[in-house]
Amino acid sequence: KELEEFLVFTKKNSLDIKKIKGSFAGAIGAAQFMPSSINSTAIDFNNNKIVSLDEIEDSIGSIANYLSKSGWQKGLKVAIRVSYEGKRFNSLKTGFKYKYNRKELKKIVPKYGRFIYNKKVHLIKLDKEKYDELWYGTKNFYVITRYNRSDYYAMAVHQLALKIKEAYKKQI
Repeated sequence: KELEEFLVFTKKNSLDIKKIKGSFAGAIGAAQFMPSSINSTAIDFNNNKIVSLDEIEDSIGSIANYLSKSGWQKGLKVAIRVSYEGKRFNSLKTGFKYKYNRKELKKIVPKYGRFIYNKKVHLIKLDKEKYDELWYGTKNFYVITRYNRSDYYAMAVHQLALKIKEAYKKQI
């Protein structure tokens, strides 16, 4: 299926299949899209009539389009750090596969301030050397994991985005 999607993509954009570089798994371009995602979400963001994921404009535009089509909600936090009793968290299953009603999580509370979100949350556990860091993940966290199924990847994307936003605000 991925090969078929790749061939459709290259033909549609008049690309030389011998010149396209990809990962061992078939992911293409700076954004590392799989061919099955390219044909449904990649876009020509720089308006040159070719979708080229080696061009940063098309890669960024395609990522934004992918997130939008996957259910991204503008203005919704991705994750918020929470507190729990102890140093290691093993009492509930964690990760993007599991969702909890916050009313069930009485001993797990936002670490800094209020968190207004009435839908179910994912519990995201990041193993540290001396403790487990625990987070509530929202629908937007889940959306990031549609691109890459790793909780660590999604948190890295989230935290990098916060740093970029913070640096951008300082420039204005």
